[in-house]
Amino acid sequence: MSDIEIINAHVHFEYIPLIEETKEFFKGLGITGLNIVSPARLDRVNSNPQAICFKAMYPDEVYISGGLDYSNIEGKSEGEIEKNLGEQVIKLKEIGFDGIKILETKPNYAKRMPFPIDNHVYNSFFENIEALQMPIFWHVADPEEFWDKSKVPPIAKERGWDYTDGTYPPKEELYERVGNILRRFPRLKIVFAHFYFLSADLERAEKLLESFPNVNLDITPGSEMYYNFSRYPEKTREFFIRYQDRIVFGDDTAVTKSGVAKELITNRIKFMRDFLETDKEFSVGPTDKNFLARPDTVKGIKLPETVLEKIYRLNFLKIVGDKPKELNMSLAKEECHRIGEVLEKKYNYTKEDNFGYQAEEFLDTIKKS
Repeated sequence: MSDIEIINAHVHFEYIPLIEETKEFFKGLGITGLNIVSPARLDRVNSNPQAICFKAMYPDEVYISGGLDYSNIEGKSEGEIEKNLGEQVIKLKEIGFDGIKILETKPNYAKRMPFPIDNHVYNSFFENIEALQMPIFWHVADPEEFWDKSKVPPIAKERGWDYTDGTYPPKEELYERVGNILRRFPRLKIVFAHFYFLSADLERAEKLLESFPNVNLDITPGSEMYYNFSRYPEKTREFFIRYQDRIVFGDDTAVTKSGVAKELITNRIKFMRDFLETDKEFSVGPTDKNFLARPDTVKGIKLPETVLEKIYRLNFLKIVGDKPKELNMSLAKEECHRIGEVLEKKYNYTKEDNFGYQAEEFLDTIKKS
């Protein structure tokens, strides 16, 4: 395999005691930089405190992309909500967040959101992101098969990602909403996760990239992506070479209290690298039921070393910056305390589970050391 250093642009992290173990594990895989993405959660705020702690421990190697907090919008006017969401962006920047994470357009989220992403309550939010030139790491839609009764995978049903009952927004409706944002705010810097779920339609992906010069795609695997790519390996290879400056590496690792799934992550990253670096035909096997466990084989596209370097590292640095933003420890600690109070008072979190207060205490130990 190539010895190019890799930045993993798509990592979820939620358990502070596992920071060091997670970082050392990725280092052993040749991944020296991480982007911790923290989406909004309608039931527990977000995981911004855990991301802050990760960055505080590894300030030169860890980027963080924060999610919104919707805990304080009940009973507010739309004007008040718009002001609040816009101010949150500025605050995240001041704390030292490098980017913004949006999961609000994943279908099961979009169904529950009080307003769609192209509603005017988000105007100040996007205006401020555009003005500050903070990149957005954005999940839109899901694999096309999740809307098809005959094709929706069992793991999708287990996770609540079966959208076949007619109550979820259709894939095209989600694209239309996001298209409205792209046209309204053309200077937004965006990395669409999971190839914008267009791996089965490279012509449409090409049109997207040609229409919006600040849009990029990450190759974090969905259940369908690499199998779609392998239907036409030469065509896929041509696309990757043509748009070598617009593709970003990420694997969608999720570290929770249950631990670091080392075998699963190792196999997933090896699978991705075999696809990018070799022209072999291979199967992932049953090791990763979430994304890749199919009997189908995948054929690699064996990209040139110069292209690999862009996908693995350089494109991310071009979009986000050569080095992570510096944390304002005082503001970071204040934000962790605020989230701790929200978790305690609104969501009845116990002291043992309150990651806001735990993050605040962790930052104290970093400051003392």
